[in-house]
Amino acid sequence: MKYKYVFFDFDGTLADTEGVNFVIYQSLAEKYNLRNITIDELGHIKKMSARELMAYVELKKRYLPFLLKRGKSLLKQDIKNVEPCKPDLINIIKQLKNMGIITAIITTNSRYNVQMFLNEHNANIFDFIESSSMFGKETKMRKIIKKNKIRLEDVLYVGDEIRDIHAAKKTGIDIASVAWGYNTVESLKKNKPEYIIYEPFQLMDICKPQN
Repeated sequence: MKYKYVFFDFDGTLADTEGVNFVIYQSLAEKYNLRNITIDELGHIKKMSARELMAYVELKKRYLPFLLKRGKSLLKQDIKNVEPCKPDLINIIKQLKNMGIITAIITTNSRYNVQMFLNEHNANIFDFIESSSMFGKETKMRKIIKKNKIRLEDVLYVGDEIRDIHAAKKTGIDIASVAWGYNTVESLKKNKPEYIIYEPFQLMDICKPQN
């Protein structure tokens, strides 16, 4: 097997939360004195890293934890209406598990929101779910890898953002960046992930045993 563990991001990778998160941002922008964003700006914003976006919307770092906490709370109200990013994604992950691969979710969203989404889509198929801070995925992944005595070469992370690539590279694991998420394919490629995938079935090819 090429990879024995596949860790997934949640927002923009598994769950299509972009629309609802845009609405949530608009509701929080005034409270935190953030730059107002229009739909027309999304194409430009999708090329930015998380840190670049924070600067663009004039979000002070000290407010980030409060903003994320409130955003997760508001998302809780709509999470049952959120659909998977791709119709066949859950089925593909089930096939990975049938291959003997351990799957997990490592996300900056709350475990509650993730679990509600999984319940709604009959997708309680992951071995574990871990929540991290906005820029804490690297630390979380290292702890998981160390605790379970996992070899770095056995792990693949699947995410949709530039920060996912940075976290994976700092951890020392490979990453498959998805083309359907928050950041544009162009911006993802500039950060040199091991793989770019356009459809979920490509994960099967990446993870299958090598000859």
